[in-house]
Amino acid sequence: RHFVSSHSFPFLALAWPEVPAVPSAAMASNEPLLPGGGKRTKHTKASILYGADEYLEQLAKKYQEFDELATLLQAAPDAAHVDDDGAKKAARKDGAGAMLQLEVDDNKRSRKTQRAIPTPNIPDPMPAELAFMFTKISPEQKMYMWNIYTLIFVAESLTVVLYWALLRYGASFAAATTAYGCIMVPLCIQNLYILHDVVHGATFPPYEWQNYITHPWADFFSLPWMDVIMEHNRHHNSTFDLLNHGEFGWDPANWLYTLQEWTFEWYGWLTVPLIPF
Repeated sequence: RHFVSSHSFPFLALAWPEVPAVPSAAMASNEPLLPGGGKRTKHTKASILYGADEYLEQLAKKYQEFDELATLLQAAPDAAHVDDDGAKKAARKDGAGAMLQLEVDDNKRSRKTQRAIPTPNIPDPMPAELAFMFTKISPEQKMYMWNIYTLIFVAESLTVVLYWALLRYGASFAAATTAYGCIMVPLCIQNLYILHDVVHGATFPPYEWQNYITHPWADFFSLPWMDVIMEHNRHHNSTFDLLNHGEFGWDPANWLYTLQEWTFEWYGWLTVPLIPF
C-alpha cells in the first residue's frame, strides 16, 4: 500500500481495512503488494484474466510499438526506479528527435537556467523506513493500480445512475444533487490522483478497453489515452522544477502556466479563471 503517491492515500485508507503494524524491514521489502507465494500460474486460453508474466509480455510489445514513449520515459526524472526493462530496451539509443530529448548545451546544462540535469537524491545508506519509496513497482502492483482506477470509474458511473434514481423516485432536486455531489466530488478527485499515478507507474493498462475509461468523468471530452501519456511525460521532461517551467525544452503545458504567471502583479489574477477552459 506504499507504491502510489501520497495523493492517493485518502482513497486507499478506505480501500484497505486496518492491519496490524509490521516491522519497517517488512515494509521495505521488494515483494509485491498482492499476496503471492509460490509459482505464478500461467495464463491459458480459457482464462479471461492476465497474470503478471503475461502483463509484462504485453508491456514489452507496447513499448516496442510506441518507442517514442519509451524514449520519453527513459529521460524522465524517475526513470531509474519506475520504468520497465521493456521500456529501456525499446527506447531509441540514437536518432531521437528534439521532442524526445532534453534541451541542454554542450555541458549538459539547461540553456535557460544553466542548471545541470537534476538527479534523484537517493539516501545512502538507505533508511529502512524509506526504502519502499525507491522500490521498483512490480507487475502485480501495476495491475492493482488499474483495478483501483477501474473501480473508481464504475463507482462514478453508478453515481450518475443513483442521481437519476433519486430524481425519478421522488427526492427533491436539492436533496438529490447534494447526495450526488457528496459522492461524485471525492470520486472525481481520486480519479485525477490515481490517473496521474497510472501515467507514471503503469503506462499501459492490462486490457485494451481500459484505454477508454480514463477521461469520460475527468474532463469535458474524452481524451485519447496515448495523447495524455505523451503530453504529460513531455511536460515532466521539460519541467523538472515547477518554478522553472520549460527549463529543459518545450513544455506542452506552457500556455496554461502563461495564464497564471504572465505577470506577478495583482491583475495577473484576472486570467487565472481562464485556465480550466
